Amino acid sequence: MRKVKDMLIFIRNGLAFAFAWLVICTVVVAIINGNDTIPVEFLVKLFVLCFWGVISFVVSFKNKRVEKKGFIFQLSLSYILFIPVEIVMFYFMGIFETQGNIYSWVIFGVIVILAYVIAVLVDTLIMKKDAVIYTEKMNEYVQKSKLGS
Repeated sequence: MRKVKDMLIFIRNGLAFAFAWLVICTVVVAIINGNDTIPVEFLVKLFVLCFWGVISFVVSFKNKRVEKKGFIFQLSLSYILFIPVEIVMFYFMGIFETQGNIYSWVIFGVIVILAYVIAVLVDTLIMKKDAVIYTEKMNEYVQKSKLGS
């Protein structure tokens, strides 16, 4: 029961953060574009997008079974769960229906791919190196503790 409660608290907090942040961004964009209103329909779609994003995150990064498979698996699962829904919601929300439609989608795709590649590089180059250093330090500690006893 405690795990379910913790999961629901995480979903609530994540949803509140993500939705508030995107509403603020929406207001800023509306002001820049000279709009003085934001349709409720758009806000409902934004809420659904945030809700699915938080659920995808919880499934990918807060699940013990998935966590055991490693960060790259978690990241890939998160992308697989969220990006198709994000694209559909962007389409229904009319976000990329501007004059530069193809350019907007290309920029979006490049950002997604770059974020994934950067995360993989950080995990493989930096985190693996830190793991090796940590393992060496642990082995040194074990050797010293054996000598001391």
